[in-house]
Amino acid sequence: MASGDRFERYLLPGERRILEFTYHWMYLAKPVALFTVAVAVGAAVLAVTERSAVGWFVFVVALAWTGVPLLTAIENRHAVRLIVTDTRVVFVEGWIAKRYGMMPLSKITDLTIREPLLGRILGYGTLLAESPGQDQSLTRVDFLPEPQFVWHTISDLLYVQGAGRPGYRRPPGLEPFPEGQPFPGPEPTTPSSR
Repeated sequence: MASGDRFERYLLPGERRILEFTYHWMYLAKPVALFTVAVAVGAAVLAVTERSAVGWFVFVVALAWTGVPLLTAIENRHAVRLIVTDTRVVFVEGWIAKRYGMMPLSKITDLTIREPLLGRILGYGTLLAESPGQDQSLTRVDFLPEPQFVWHTISDLLYVQGAGRPGYRRPPGLEPFPEGQPFPGPEPTTPSSR
């Protein structure tokens, strides 16, 4: 979990931050791989052309072509936050061009976690949140670290009626709070007639 004061302004007064995440480091794997290949190809072109002007031009263009997306991905990874509070899920993206997404927990009807084989090994997945009606601004979050932990926490907030009641405990290994304290979930509500 990451925490940063610069994201505090996206919370409402009295809202409690339960989780805060940025993208998993695998988010950078593709741009890093492309940049590495571009360096290798550029170096090979330089060697074959005996460091001619054309070889240097190809090398610089390859570095720029793959370096800009790499720098953008690094910046984006540090500027993105998924914040789960006791009432909603907030997605903040970007430093220069900002994008904000928000979905009230009460609107989420289904949560799905997708973990590819590599994601299960390295600890990342995709969160899919479904809600009735129009497309919400926050329905899919890729490269989410600790997806099962996030799924269990949001499920507790959504579906465990009275999760804040005395005696309620999260499953072992998923306790983000000091041992012996109940999970600070929502207050008990009356189930809907649906």
